[in-house]
Amino acid sequence: MKIYIIGPSRAGKTTLSNKLAKKYNIKAYELDCIVYDDNSHIKRTDEEVETIFNNIIKQDSWIIEDVGRSKFDKGLEYCDKIYYLKISKFVVYQRVIKRWFKQKFGKEKYHDSPTLYQFYDMLRIAKLYFKHEKDKLKKIHKYEDKVKYLSNRDLDLM
Repeated sequence: MKIYIIGPSRAGKTTLSNKLAKKYNIKAYELDCIVYDDNSHIKRTDEEVETIFNNIIKQDSWIIEDVGRSKFDKGLEYCDKIYYLKISKFVVYQRVIKRWFKQKFGKEKYHDSPTLYQFYDMLRIAKLYFKHEKDKLKKIHKYEDKVKYLSNRDLDLM
């Protein structure tokens, strides 16, 4: 089984991928950790990213999650199922704020130090996602037979 999860930051992609990975005993990959070295959080070269990604999608089964970056479109072709997390802007912004405070006060682990710059950057990234959401939806439309759209409520029921 090959599953591709798309959604904005703080939509619940990692939570869903972890649940599915446990349920189906499949390895899950956060594509942010492919783009950035997970230990040093330094951006990898395009060649490194492409090599790692191609090695993942050649496997018999996987779960990958991303915000729908075009450099990973090949995953859409190779997957059996696409979960598109259709989460409202309000909920995403609310989660960005909540997570930043949790990280700031040591209640949650983080990759980037919870500075004000990081907080504004997460809001900027969320805004940018929604600005281009129609393009992402258009891109996955040709795979409609394998797309499942999930709302906040659907995620809570899983």
